[in-house]
Amino acid sequence: MSARIVRLTDSQIPAAAAALARAFHDDPLMIYAIPDRAERVRLLPDVYARMIRFGVLAGEVYATAGALEGVALWLPPNAKWTRENIEASGMHQMPALIGNDAYQRYREVVGREWQARERDMTGSCWYLFLLGVEPSSQRRGLGGALMRPGLERADAEQVACYLETENERNVAFYLKQGFEMIVNGEEAGASGVRFWTFRRMPQRV
Repeated sequence: MSARIVRLTDSQIPAAAAALARAFHDDPLMIYAIPDRAERVRLLPDVYARMIRFGVLAGEVYATAGALEGVALWLPPNAKWTRENIEASGMHQMPALIGNDAYQRYREVVGREWQARERDMTGSCWYLFLLGVEPSSQRRGLGGALMRPGLERADAEQVACYLETENERNVAFYLKQGFEMIVNGEEAGASGVRFWTFRRMPQRV
């Protein structure tokens, strides 16, 4: 499938957040953080809207043209996790939004993933912070198309790429995109959530 990929505009953030909420509704991390299905339906659009706003401020966000069926959020080397960007995106409101217990469960997993990234990627890298496709539009090549602008940018700059996933179903997909696995199903503390990490070295252009 050939899809046209464009930079996300501010007016598309609500639709993009809704698409990511559906894509990640049954993601192991989100199930662990927010176990109740109805609560995930209610809360995840606001959660992802804040993440996308942060991506717009600190990185690059891509979406499918026309009907918004998928989103990719890349953070560049030395992305600015500043208080200004976090507050402007609304990410500082996460504990109040989903509840402190849910937020601490989320932080438990992503904190271990952050440690793995700091350990395994000592050089500069483009970080694929989010990649999601509408469930009804998956397995049509959209995920690979959404990743392409970031991969091409990293190749042009001769910089590595990095990502992680908590869903084992995604492992074969990322290997197919030219990534090599670093961490193979490590458990994030006592959470029971496993994660896989991947690195892609720059290709010569």
